[in-house]
Amino acid sequence: MTSHRDSGELSWRGLEPANWLEVCSCGHGRACDQSLVESRRQYLIAQAGAGLEILVAHHGERPLGFAQTAPVEGVARDVEGEGAVLLHCVNVFSSGRGVGRALVHEVRRRAAKLGRGVVVDACAGVWGFMPEDFFARLGFRVAQAKGQRRLMYIDLPTGAGLPRYFEPRYSPPDLHPDGGPGHPEVIVDVFFTPLCSGLLSEEAAVARRAAASYGDRVLVREWNCGDAGVRGRFGVARAVFVNGVMRPNGDTITLEEAGDLIAMALGRPAPVTAVWDDSISRLF
Repeated sequence: MTSHRDSGELSWRGLEPANWLEVCSCGHGRACDQSLVESRRQYLIAQAGAGLEILVAHHGERPLGFAQTAPVEGVARDVEGEGAVLLHCVNVFSSGRGVGRALVHEVRRRAAKLGRGVVVDACAGVWGFMPEDFFARLGFRVAQAKGQRRLMYIDLPTGAGLPRYFEPRYSPPDLHPDGGPGHPEVIVDVFFTPLCSGLLSEEAAVARRAAASYGDRVLVREWNCGDAGVRGRFGVARAVFVNGVMRPNGDTITLEEAGDLIAMALGRPAPVTAVWDDSISRLF
């Protein structure tokens, strides 16, 4: 997965020993759970043959940030399209040096060599992560808006359709009205994309810890949206639903928050239809 291309003071590399810890921890290094870091590393290496690419900007041996792309057709996201790569994320470890802009330009250059454009799932009005304004300044246009999410594109080949979000199809779980043995009162459905976490879901692990004290009253189910069948069935790539109510979007869930969500669900009837929160992309 290693390649080099000099651009001023930057060199372009793939995932390699000099950068894999920073890339696979998304810049958090050894402060991140190392089992999750290793899970992500193994997933990224395994998916390289399926078109997933990690592009790392280096200054000498120091990694400054990376971009992650994959063909939009069949990508492990709630997005569909054609003739493009999905720029899943741009992660810069030290801002203000133009590294993010340089990464996007290099992604576009490489996509063009394949006859492809670039698609991003950006955020409007959200500081710091895949901001709409940043991509708009680089010439990306909005194909579809969903809450604060903005599906944007650039350089699509002639005849390629615009990218679009999946239609959500998740429904609340069918709960036994009286609970009892084998019939949980609360079901937590955790959807995750391995593009972020590898094959382990940190949020599912946190939810299980929060649910442990309730025994059979709470069931945690984990859904890997790297599976096309899961994406097609539910129309979602990353989310936490507690008895059909989607957790309000924000940062990675904490044990305290997961416990509060379960306690609230135990004290109220489950909704008939799912309650969605599409405020941002839930991919950080």
